[in-house]
Amino acid sequence: MAGLDQVDRGILYLLQRDARNSTTAGIGEALGVSSTTVGNRINNLENENVITGYLPTVDYERMGLDHHLLVVATVPFGDRERLADEALEVRGVVNVRELLTHRRNLTVELVGTARSDVEAALTELGELGLEIASVDMLKRELDQPVDHFGSDVVDGN
Repeated sequence: MAGLDQVDRGILYLLQRDARNSTTAGIGEALGVSSTTVGNRINNLENENVITGYLPTVDYERMGLDHHLLVVATVPFGDRERLADEALEVRGVVNVRELLTHRRNLTVELVGTARSDVEAALTELGELGLEIASVDMLKRELDQPVDHFGSDVVDGN
């Protein structure tokens, strides 16, 4: 998709801020366009893979998953994509990120109810071929639209 205009930017900003409670009518009102325009733009953004999904933010601790870890690993460069896909299949893994570095090139977010859960997952990750560099307990994670991208369209800044 070539460039995004102000309507697209505003839609992305509002969806990133709170997709669950955003309606096409509400977004349209905030941007000064019709809900039909918003719906069409969202469909286009999805078709162009600018919007790739809608995921809830989950509080793992409230789910009883008190062990929330960030694992940093090194994998062979040529195997990184395959190992990232395989790591995502390990029980307890909720997120995998590939990094463009030679070492420490994969991060794995892992949750479990007990130490034994995460130890089993760490063992399985090692058996897949991940060389684990560090394991850290996650306290919390905060998200926002990148550089408040699109807020100027909505908030008039």
